[in-house]
Amino acid sequence: MNILSNPTPACRRALAAACTVFLLQAALPSAHAADAPTPVAVDASFDAAAVAAQGFQTAETKALKGITRVAVPVFVVDFVTADNVRTQTSGFGSAGRASASLYYKLLGVGEPEFQALTDAMHADFLQRLKDSGLQVLGTDELQASPAYRKLAAGGKKMPIKSDTNTVLSAQGMNVYGFARASTGMAKTSSGLFGVLAGVGDGFSAVGDVIDSITLAKELNAATLEVRLRVNFVQLADHNKGFFGRMSNVASTTGKAFPSIDGVMMQVQQGDLRSSLMLNRSLVLDPAVFAEVREKPTTTGDVAGAVLVGLIRLASKSNDSSSSLEMEAIADPARYKQIVGAGMNSLSDVLVARLKAER
Repeated sequence: MNILSNPTPACRRALAAACTVFLLQAALPSAHAADAPTPVAVDASFDAAAVAAQGFQTAETKALKGITRVAVPVFVVDFVTADNVRTQTSGFGSAGRASASLYYKLLGVGEPEFQALTDAMHADFLQRLKDSGLQVLGTDELQASPAYRKLAAGGKKMPIKSDTNTVLSAQGMNVYGFARASTGMAKTSSGLFGVLAGVGDGFSAVGDVIDSITLAKELNAATLEVRLRVNFVQLADHNKGFFGRMSNVASTTGKAFPSIDGVMMQVQQGDLRSSLMLNRSLVLDPAVFAEVREKPTTTGDVAGAVLVGLIRLASKSNDSSSSLEMEAIADPARYKQIVGAGMNSLSDVLVARLKAER
């Protein structure tokens, strides 16, 4: 009998919770949102317990109670390597439309540094779980579970690389569930097929909930699925809202600094499931960057810009547009040190919240 066609009451509750989490993920504020909660600087005054107590959004905590044994079958880090923002005004009266776009690219570090950071945080997270008094199951025990092998076989293989992101998991593990869905959720610019791919991954994640329940029971442990994003730039659109769109000036800004956001930890204990989303980003020291500069332009780029200007002049258009490409060049040693310390601080936050709840 298909358990999805005739689910038990416990499974129905788990599926309902999973659907709620999927909708919450889709509604999370983007990196460009101006009304996002105030970020927390990771510096000498950083207080992991205070962030753990105040910074999480969760609708249900029952799965966090009484935890003594844990396994971490999913641990995924999404490194942002390029980002952009574009704005356009509508024009008013005799004013023409104005548009502005800003693009940032991360250089100097890549997959080798990202993988080292992911593996280091994974190992640090497991150790801090042990130090908090929990029994932590090893990789061998996890991979011996039939339910885990089924989930991993249906998951995504790492790394996943695109023009804007490099997504990695610890120790070569595949990614399933809502961590998988988060890697597939498309930006609005991805078009219909990109959006459908994201929705498909979301339904797969909901389907994985049943096997996740089985996994927790097979292991006789609470399972922790961890995902986070490491960003490098903050972008802003200054023409949001009605009056911003009616302006005759289009404006975007960007500032290069490393940060950690998009943090989610899903906890499955038997039939119970809790989802913790950190609603504050952790801001790190911009000293990771050796240089932030405008992208050097070629003779062809200059000629093309002149040609566009001539065409606009000839047509007597009031429209205007501007585009800027920036490069944030990281120093590999400083990047690994500073971002690695920030990721370990996040481990402190996650473990502190688990300890406080149980």
